[in-house]
Amino acid sequence: MMQSPSFKIAIVGLGPKGLYGFERILAQLKANPVKKEVEIHLFNKTRFMGSGDVYRSDQPDYLLMNFANSFVNMWTEEQPPPIVQTPLSFSGYIAMENQTSPDEIEHLYSPRATVGRYLEYGFAQLCRNLPKNVILQQHIAEVRSIEKVEEGYSIGYFQRETSSRLTGFQHILITTGHQRHKTTKTSNNTVPFIYPVQENLNGVTLQDSVAVKGMGLTFIDAALALTEGKGGYFTEDVEGDFIYNPSGREPKRIFPFSKSGWPMMPKYDFNLNDGPELFVKRLRFLKHKKINLKNEILPLVEQDMEYAYYRTLFSHENEVLDYHPNYDEITRQIHAFHKKHPGYARFSLESLMQPKLNPAKSSHQNILDYLSAFIREKNRHIEHEAQLRAAAIWRRISPVFNEVYSYSGLDAASHQEFDGYYFGKLNRIAYGPPPVNLKKIMALANTGIVDFQFAKNPRLEPNGNGFMLSDGISEIYCDLLIDARIPKNSMENEASGLFTNLCKNRLAQPYVNRENDISYAPGILQIDRNGKLINPQGTTENITLYGTPTEGIVHDNDTLSRTRNNFAGPWAGVVIQHLMNSTDEIKKQTTKTLAYSK
Repeated sequence: MMQSPSFKIAIVGLGPKGLYGFERILAQLKANPVKKEVEIHLFNKTRFMGSGDVYRSDQPDYLLMNFANSFVNMWTEEQPPPIVQTPLSFSGYIAMENQTSPDEIEHLYSPRATVGRYLEYGFAQLCRNLPKNVILQQHIAEVRSIEKVEEGYSIGYFQRETSSRLTGFQHILITTGHQRHKTTKTSNNTVPFIYPVQENLNGVTLQDSVAVKGMGLTFIDAALALTEGKGGYFTEDVEGDFIYNPSGREPKRIFPFSKSGWPMMPKYDFNLNDGPELFVKRLRFLKHKKINLKNEILPLVEQDMEYAYYRTLFSHENEVLDYHPNYDEITRQIHAFHKKHPGYARFSLESLMQPKLNPAKSSHQNILDYLSAFIREKNRHIEHEAQLRAAAIWRRISPVFNEVYSYSGLDAASHQEFDGYYFGKLNRIAYGPPPVNLKKIMALANTGIVDFQFAKNPRLEPNGNGFMLSDGISEIYCDLLIDARIPKNSMENEASGLFTNLCKNRLAQPYVNRENDISYAPGILQIDRNGKLINPQGTTENITLYGTPTEGIVHDNDTLSRTRNNFAGPWAGVVIQHLMNSTDEIKKQTTKTLAYSK
């Protein structure tokens, strides 16, 4: 009797999300043993299986995470349990490495490279504990196309300057992370993507003046790579401020800029479970229809943030802001507070997201004052403490907002407005770096290496072999432009062409949110509620998206979260059911053959 062909599975992209999918399918295969061979093919552009480009373990240690160690755990409490007998949380892993207690390091911020080592360690553990019927194939390659072949799929990939193709896949999980766009090729005067910094920023010299587009987390990494990464170092004075000691290899000056002109607020780990959750309680009643952002969402967000802001001020004055389900009662208390304490600024969500510049000061000094107000904890004014606590509210309510946002929960105009305007501004105030990184940026600004003179939306024009930055009053020539923005999803601009080819091969179609005469296409593929691609015929394929490729249909695909928008568990469950059904069918056919032979 001929042995039946193996059951083939592919995971495209082996960063954290791909690792989670790999972990779940192995758990299912161990819990549901079959004799049939199962081939699992892993495709990743680099050798860093499990960590991917963002967390790869060869990064320098000055590139820090923006959330504490206690929030990182590659393992899940889902059933079936992991195939590894003693899965370690990230804090447990660090404690094992350093022979210390996990409790001592849970509140600390670790380098991304350390997280990468942890993820790669977990991947190695999975590989050592494979079920006996699993054949694992690892490909350091970029997948560029997927086609339907009979009842399965073929995968076209590019490896070592050679195109190849594999066929016979029953299920595919695509977890390719942040897209590289077609323009992401480093030239003599442009760096379109900084990671890995030790390669992409190595050519920047002390003769260069550098313009940096974007003032978020990637800008901070770029600035540190061009200073600390060039041999400079920071020391701390008696006031707790940092002083930068240059190596002499830094670029002449670094000019960051963005549309808003403001850096991120630092992220402090406040107790986000402490509060009445006004937004959460009321928002759930809105999910029966498409929701308008400005009329129905933002007022609730602002009220929750306002409540956190004033509760901090009330406490500072030894008073209590009483919660009441009728927000008018809370507003009445706030008005009475301002009459009693007129010196406090009134809360405004728009002012929190887009502060006003002091026209009497330079843009550079405005930003230094702004950073200083939030990172000097000992001397921080209570209003700034209240603003930080108000901003942190977005981290608490974001998971509930995701429930409303997902699968066209917002009307088309609101969807586009949130993605284009509010998403970035709310991230700026709520998901910033640890304070230590902003202390470093302040130190670099105090030395004159980082210059915020052109921070707010300057004009940028090519000039000779470089670029000219202008704010309408003055201008400066820059030898190099670094794009420090994270590329948004775009099928048209995506470098590998994978998502465009999925549409060409009629395995997928673009997702469009339509509302009356208004439509919005965020540049991604249409999926069902388990992440499966929906083809032009309106049926699903056995191809599932997970993580960043789904951003725009679902919200906030936190790269390391095992629970946020989790498509790995459902995907593995569908795959194992397909495998079990195919095995049962083979058994039935074999039984029939034996019966006929008699």
